[in-house]
Amino acid sequence: MNRVGLGAPPERRTQAQRRAATRAALVRATVDCLVELGYARTTTQEVQLRAGVSRGALTHHFRSKAELVLAAVSHLYDESCAGVRDAVAALPDDPALRVRLGIELLWEQFRGPLFAATMELWMAARTDPELREALLPHERRLGQQMRVLTAEVFGWPADHPSADAMIRMLHTSMRGQAMTYALQPEAARTGPHVQHWQELAEAFGPPVTVAETAL
Repeated sequence: MNRVGLGAPPERRTQAQRRAATRAALVRATVDCLVELGYARTTTQEVQLRAGVSRGALTHHFRSKAELVLAAVSHLYDESCAGVRDAVAALPDDPALRVRLGIELLWEQFRGPLFAATMELWMAARTDPELREALLPHERRLGQQMRVLTAEVFGWPADHPSADAMIRMLHTSMRGQAMTYALQPEAARTGPHVQHWQELAEAFGPPVTVAETAL
């Protein structure tokens, strides 16, 4: 007998969708733990409880804590890159204004959950050989992707040696400045350092391509 007014039953999720949802819940719970608790207090049990999944579900997706936290950082990085690329599309064509806004855009990446989670892993990896071994290739890959992304922000050829040196310098300086806020969370996030980065990037200007140097 048909029941008037009742909607259609909810569509059942496929097994693949359920697996994806479980993995996403675990990754998000790990991100939250890293930012709120730090690496040492981020346990697989705490992640499992926050994600609302069984122990078996966790071990099915991630064989170790190191694998779990690296997946969390990769997830954060992908989210961050997507946001940066959207913001880059809205940057003005004027070179000087683009540089100033581009510096502010990059600096934002060193002030959010991605940097906090990554910093936790760096410190832990110093005395954790398993984590260090897993983290190094991951960091190289993310570092290269970050340099490409920075080149896009400023419109610099990513393969130009001078541009690469400038990008590395900006990242190193921003990373160092951001680490001071771990001890001084109340400190202002804007200041002379932002202007210095802007001046350096403006002084560098559009790099000369290899083809142009041959003329």
